[in-house]
Amino acid sequence: MSDSCPVYLDYNATTPLAPEVVSAISSSLVTHWGNPSSGYRSGQVAAEAIKEARGKVAQMIGASANEITFTSSGTESNHLAIWSALANYRHCSASSPPCPPSGPACHPVTSNLPHIVTSNIEHCAVTLPLKTLEQEGFCTVTYVPVVPGAGRWTVSSMLDAITQDTCLVTLMLANNETGILQPVQELFSALRQSPPRTRCPLLLHTDAAQAIGKVRVNVQDLSADMLTIVGHKFYGPRIGALYHRADPMVKVTPMFYGGGQEGGVRPGTENTSMIIGLGVACQLVSDNLVTYEEHMRTIRDYLRDQLIRNFKLVTSDEPVSLQAGQVCWRYVDRFCLPNTLSVRFGGFRGPELLSLCKEDIEASTGAACHTGGGVSNILLNSFLWGEAGAAETVRLSVGRDTSTQDVERVVKALKRAVEQK
Repeated sequence: MSDSCPVYLDYNATTPLAPEVVSAISSSLVTHWGNPSSGYRSGQVAAEAIKEARGKVAQMIGASANEITFTSSGTESNHLAIWSALANYRHCSASSPPCPPSGPACHPVTSNLPHIVTSNIEHCAVTLPLKTLEQEGFCTVTYVPVVPGAGRWTVSSMLDAITQDTCLVTLMLANNETGILQPVQELFSALRQSPPRTRCPLLLHTDAAQAIGKVRVNVQDLSADMLTIVGHKFYGPRIGALYHRADPMVKVTPMFYGGGQEGGVRPGTENTSMIIGLGVACQLVSDNLVTYEEHMRTIRDYLRDQLIRNFKLVTSDEPVSLQAGQVCWRYVDRFCLPNTLSVRFGGFRGPELLSLCKEDIEASTGAACHTGGGVSNILLNSFLWGEAGAAETVRLSVGRDTSTQDVERVVKALKRAVEQK
């Protein structure tokens, strides 16, 4: 990266389009302008290109092409998964035979409201719709806490939260702020092996926005019914997709109605060029994931080592006060994304430190799901640092092209800011 531009270290927020994606989109804008629903040649050329892209998306996650629905974004994909689970519960309840007049009730502890299980570190694209639905009386929600200090929930705590009315378990695969991978595969496998007794089939959804392009994601290994894909997190365009397992028990219900595109699940004329771009981005991940992952881990570890060399590392994650020049982070292990380091810098609020380094660094303090005071609830729930520690935290996330020279420039800028304190 040129020294005239700041070093970009916010790849968990968004990524630039890969050159191959730019080329594919640019070409498609000229060659695939036809309406894919039209029967004549220009329309069918566009439809065939969408079919090819759908296959590439499916291949990336170990799915079949008919299990992929294109959406406008990850937010829409998450909403579609939630909406479908609620509709599934309503249909099951309406078709269930009444309990016999004598004997125990069929569902003695039912609330007659669909119940959803999630965690207390989810993205606001999940938590806000759930809170709204709960406030309006459409469902009940259990927010299972992660273990403070570990930043991960336990399988047993999730299993304990499931009731007879639970229709959906929705959990992110990797946290966008801490970079901590969650035990989704272990939980979903346990639920597959020993299905709980629920009023309707329990749907298992994971938001894989932060994991795809950084670690291997395979829906068969995960035992997922639905999975959210977000293109701009892995050098693709700003559209999304929802994987939904081809099974009669996994019924996707549209949130709105129209021309019947995407099998009637997501109507609206397809955004052909962006879909083609997403397909190319997925193909790049399928072909190069090992290389991408190894590079990002190497650069992230180099960043960690340079911070240790230039600052005073505090290994305790207790809510102690840090002085300027001291840094702290959760131990980096196999449960972390290969590109993410959530660092606490003593003596500075995160925005203050980043403002001092704005000529050299583009990074953030986390996602938009913050409390009114600007402190991240995800950090408060994940770590033991308390509000003061969460306020001092900066998220540094590297990308496919981040170099050791970039890291050295970033660390010099951070050290310069601390020395000016």
